[in-house]
Amino acid sequence: MAPSVRLLPNIVEIQESLHALFYRSYGLRLEHFIVDGGHTRVACWVPASHGKPVAAAAAADDDDDEDSASVRATPGASPTSPMTAERRRRRKPPLLLIHGFGASSLNHWVKQIQVLSRHFELYIPSLVFFFSSTSASQKRRGEFFQADAMLQLMDALGVERCQVVGLSYGGIVAYRMATLAPARVARLAMAGSGVMMNRAEYDALIERWGVSTTVPLFLPRTPAELLRLIGMAHRVTPYLPEWILQDAVDRFFENREEKAELLEDLREQRAKGHPEYPVPQMETLIVWGEDDAVFPISIGYRMHKCFGACSRLVVFEKGSHALQADDTDHFNHTILHFLLHGNASPRSSPTSPAAAAAAAATAAFSPALLSAGAVAVAAGAAALAAGAVAAMSAATVVQ
Repeated sequence: MAPSVRLLPNIVEIQESLHALFYRSYGLRLEHFIVDGGHTRVACWVPASHGKPVAAAAAADDDDDEDSASVRATPGASPTSPMTAERRRRRKPPLLLIHGFGASSLNHWVKQIQVLSRHFELYIPSLVFFFSSTSASQKRRGEFFQADAMLQLMDALGVERCQVVGLSYGGIVAYRMATLAPARVARLAMAGSGVMMNRAEYDALIERWGVSTTVPLFLPRTPAELLRLIGMAHRVTPYLPEWILQDAVDRFFENREEKAELLEDLREQRAKGHPEYPVPQMETLIVWGEDDAVFPISIGYRMHKCFGACSRLVVFEKGSHALQADDTDHFNHTILHFLLHGNASPRSSPTSPAAAAAAAATAAFSPALLSAGAVAVAAGAAALAAGAVAAMSAATVVQ
């Protein structure tokens, strides 16, 4: 039988291109930073105002990614051009956003950029082995490896200290950053991050879904397995054609061997128990969905009890695992209040018509963050690129 001929481009790649345009519209540009003694390359969206890299001109000619430069990190030194005192004074405080296991920097933060960019200089990396972040390092691949890469990225960026927000696995990495280098993390926020998941909770997770490890759960190979992952993460599982799901599998679940190592390390670290979980030394926000089907709310309560007075736990009633997608307005208000004011009691979170319209306009889909609006985007993109842009503008979020 002759091999099938693909008639349409991968819809997820088109969606990522639209996301990249959206990021650039908020003054971000993509760069790649060489860390870990030259063994690891980290992709990161950085503010255009951050300063041009010293190596940008030479590296741009050799880089395959549009609007991207490669910069070699020197610990303790900034590779960017010097800033004037006035420019430094006017600069917004830095904020590092770390995505979850499902996708990359291009997918998990689309609905937060507009709100957060008003107050912060955003740095949005892709974890190693996600998107175009790669490594040939022989070090053990896991959450400590990822945390070290993020800290070295901060060196490369010339960012001495910042606030950090992490989603799910990204929150676990953020926690390790905060405990490895507490002087460098001003505030720490984690959303649905199973830092203190115990062996019983791990066993309950795989038993519930009829698997022997978490690898088939978080590294799906088929459209049906991906749909299961979407159902785990979201309050509502949308209808999506099989070809869109297959495109997502093809695009987002590359580097399977390396990602499987990350999942195995995650299991082993959780099995070590309480002594391996030092208390953060900075203000910490723990955000959780009451009905989280990935990491149960019991983990959030355990973390809050262990962390004590430095932490605050916010539970979203009937909330899912993907709070930033399913409860966008509430999530954005909760995170923003913490970043601006710490753990002081928040005020109510009214949603203005303008904010609601903005949230609807930026609805997007990713492998673990797929909504009904994505179907409209996908259909438009498959027909015509211009149609995809129009569909994206009109997309709505399933709440």
